[in-house]
Amino acid sequence: MAEYYTIDKALEYGIKFAEKKGAEQVEGFSSNSREINLSVEKKLPKLTAGISSGVSFRVACKGNQGFGFTKTLTKERIESTITVAISNAISKGKDPDFKSLPMPSKKPVNKVPYDKKLEDITSDVMAEDQTIMMETINDDKHLKFLQSQLFLGISDDRLINSNGIDISGKSGGYGGFAAAISLKGLVPNYAFEIMGGNSTENFDVNDLTKEAIFEARRASAPKTMNYEKEVPLILEPIASVGLMGGLFSLLVNQLSGQNVASGTTPYSDQVGNQVSVEELTLIDNGIVPDKISSSTYDGEGLPREKTVLIDKGILQTYLLDSYYGNKLGLESNGKSTRSGMMGFGDPIKSAPSIGATTVEILGGDSTKEEMIAETREGFMVRSLMGLHMSDRSSGRFSVTGFGWYIKNGEVKYPVQGLSISGMLPELIKNIDMISKEPKSMMLANCPYIRFASVPVTAKKFDMKTRFGLIMLKVITALTGKHPMF
Repeated sequence: MAEYYTIDKALEYGIKFAEKKGAEQVEGFSSNSREINLSVEKKLPKLTAGISSGVSFRVACKGNQGFGFTKTLTKERIESTITVAISNAISKGKDPDFKSLPMPSKKPVNKVPYDKKLEDITSDVMAEDQTIMMETINDDKHLKFLQSQLFLGISDDRLINSNGIDISGKSGGYGGFAAAISLKGLVPNYAFEIMGGNSTENFDVNDLTKEAIFEARRASAPKTMNYEKEVPLILEPIASVGLMGGLFSLLVNQLSGQNVASGTTPYSDQVGNQVSVEELTLIDNGIVPDKISSSTYDGEGLPREKTVLIDKGILQTYLLDSYYGNKLGLESNGKSTRSGMMGFGDPIKSAPSIGATTVEILGGDSTKEEMIAETREGFMVRSLMGLHMSDRSSGRFSVTGFGWYIKNGEVKYPVQGLSISGMLPELIKNIDMISKEPKSMMLANCPYIRFASVPVTAKKFDMKTRFGLIMLKVITALTGKHPMF
């Protein structure tokens, strides 16, 4: 019968075996995690929960890197995992840009706190929170509960490499998503809110529910319109860097060292150049104390950092891990990550790669009210869809969105079916107002941002669509049921 190793013994044995098999350098990563994910859609709950543990190894051999992982912690499986990783490195041939696995850093270490109270959260606690969300939303006579999700993640990780790095620590977070729909007006419309943090003090289901209700109310009874103009556009914070994507999320992706090295971004060789207006300062901050995305160390065991990417419109640097830092003649700024945070993949199964942490845009000199008051005609946008289809190499985008029509300095009504297009490098040179106070979100801190002129189009629903929506409302009124529920 095979002997099963403890996770630490598996990690340490793998390091020694890899060196014995000819690996010049070895990195071992272990993770022991607990996750609970409870979602409700159309009143149907879905629970996924589990505990996962495993080890992965990255080896340097014959001038390249290889990777392998296993969740079966036996001597035989660990040896076969290492053998595969070494074979993978050799088969790829020498990489002239690969220098070394990371060496221990002399940079300061900013410890991100871990909340032990997260360990007291159970599926029963989460079910009670879900009930609160559903009942509170349905108590509003103008709204219906649409869907929600709560997630908990706790991970106990360790990373060792043969160059002397040996770090370990616990991290975790609790958060959620809630969406409500309004049947007011011709077009049913939904709105959502997302919140979360790395401690029980950073997330309150009542706050989440309250914000979801507020957003659903203000988004109710949207209109459609025929429209085609270049007008001022105000982006709400969630449309800039929200979890579902935003225009500045696209910008951050373009500043990845991997894209810079491959030339698939307009910002290659632009460090030191003015790439935006002076009002824009863009930061990737991996050490914000209350964010789920923060951690003491990155995916390679190097200290997380607060990195100014764009300072007063001037490009300062890129998101870098050790490999792309070496390739670009720079050094890592702690942007290596392993997928797996809050249920988005398994950290054991993925080799480290570049990833943003908490995106921060510094506040400006205006207020949201001043932005609106100074907009003779334009839109304020909350959600954008289709950013994943953008041309990342040029920054060209064409997305649909939802927002509010502004006329003579007043918000008039919500509008469905907006289409917005442009070139991101030009757009960020067209910023003319930034609000004073950034809004704190789950993965970002971002203010309201106004662009002086953006092409916006919209189209009214045709008669067939309008008639169908009218009939749907009649059926709902007569039966008391809506097909979405």
